[in-house]
Amino acid sequence: MHQLAAFVITLRRATARKPQVDRIVAHCPVDCEIVEAVDGRELSLAEYDAVYRPDLYRPKYPFQLGPGEVGCFLSHRQLWQRMIDENLSQALIIEDDVDFEPTLFSEAFAFASEHAIDGDYVQFQVRPLTGAVRTIAIDGDFRVVCPKVTPLRTSAQLVTKAAAARLLRLTSQIDRPVDAFLQMHWLTGVRVTAVAPSYVHEISQQLGGSTIGAGRRDNLLRKLRHEFMRPIYRYQIASLSRRHAAA
Repeated sequence: MHQLAAFVITLRRATARKPQVDRIVAHCPVDCEIVEAVDGRELSLAEYDAVYRPDLYRPKYPFQLGPGEVGCFLSHRQLWQRMIDENLSQALIIEDDVDFEPTLFSEAFAFASEHAIDGDYVQFQVRPLTGAVRTIAIDGDFRVVCPKVTPLRTSAQLVTKAAAARLLRLTSQIDRPVDAFLQMHWLTGVRVTAVAPSYVHEISQQLGGSTIGAGRRDNLLRKLRHEFMRPIYRYQIASLSRRHAAA
């Protein structure tokens, strides 16, 4: 019998999102707890420097992490730790900028939970899956697939205990956002799968925009560098993902 829990992550200062957080809790297929996110803006310089270590892994992540990205990673990490502390075999972790169709999402969640093996990290993506995938399970319209290149975003996911333990061991220090780290399955040993369709939708713009990059102003030079480096980094990740594709 699985020990299940669900959590929705939200910043204390994101008061405009409270109605949506309450909606997520009300319609979640598992009893859901509201968890206060780690606010990157409140980290001291010493705390930031203790966890953020650029250039830990290859391929090198070409951008500096902002406080919001560090806080987001730490928010997920604190829930991975809770899974270990509370002996949870699976946990549904949801961010506060999504919405879902309750009945259909409950079916997608049940399907994901049934077919997840310990060590899996199952994404409920908010965008259509693209690229090559390997099908793991099918039931009617639902599929669990393993994408050759792990999609970005951590909007909603079902995390297993073994996956949480492996991710914790590798992330006492970080050099990239949590979703970018999850792409490196050859490093983590975590199989990242996805449910399609997920019936989860991102609504951050309706809630006032992303809280991760809020308040950060990028100058023209920084924006141009991002536009130049982003496709190079994505190519490197895609190449390594295909080279290390799970059998």
